[in-house]
Amino acid sequence: MAEEIKTEKLNIFFDESGKRKDKPTLMGGMSIPAVLYNTAHFSKMSQKLRDGEINLHWKEYSGHATTRENIRDAISLITNHGKFIKCTVINYDFSLIEKKGFASFMAEQMIYTKFPERIIYGLLRRYGKNLYIEADIKVEKSREYEDFKLNEVMKEQLNIQSIYRGEQFIIKESELIPKREEIGIELTDLLLGLMRTVILNKPSSFSNTVRFKNELVIDLIKNDKFYSFLENIRFFEWTHSRELTEVNFSDYLQLFIANNYDQYLMQ
Repeated sequence: MAEEIKTEKLNIFFDESGKRKDKPTLMGGMSIPAVLYNTAHFSKMSQKLRDGEINLHWKEYSGHATTRENIRDAISLITNHGKFIKCTVINYDFSLIEKKGFASFMAEQMIYTKFPERIIYGLLRRYGKNLYIEADIKVEKSREYEDFKLNEVMKEQLNIQSIYRGEQFIIKESELIPKREEIGIELTDLLLGLMRTVILNKPSSFSNTVRFKNELVIDLIKNDKFYSFLENIRFFEWTHSRELTEVNFSDYLQLFIANNYDQYLMQ
């Protein structure tokens, strides 16, 4: 008797944080099972975004109390459902590509096609042989992604890889989505911004904005479930080598906590 293959649907969200010389530059993808993403927990937050009721942009956060509560509410979606959510992030250095003398367009083409493809491919692998994955990709709309037709290129290339490598997934839809439409995209953006704060690890004395961000990060990672989620993110760094290097993001977390230890000890 042939083994039964079960089809599962995934929503995959992609975004980036930091541009060009604004190091560190992060690209990340987050996968959430469709059956979970379609529940009221997530759909209500998406509706609040569309209605303009909440603001989750980490870059703009400077201590505003309402924004802080919005961010906490959004992160609670990850905290409460982290066992079902996967995340992969690449930290890359654009200046190294420029030093090699490649034309700007060629460098951008590599970054805005190969890295996103690698991130999403990683999220689609490692499912059991009795599962077939149907995935919808949602990418935050931007000029760069429109210029390179990122959504179309990713769908085509990932489906080719699936056939060539004998993987059990197919990309059904791949869309560019405007800002403040999907909580999945906003969560990805928020998470990347938070991770940049941890990596930069600036002293709270640097500015009030840095202090407010550091305090909120410390407050969030006191939650063991959220800390565990961050530890389990697949985190890669790309410098000038041919391969991506996987590193433990927990090393960055531990250094960040050490530099904000007094705040960490506060109730």
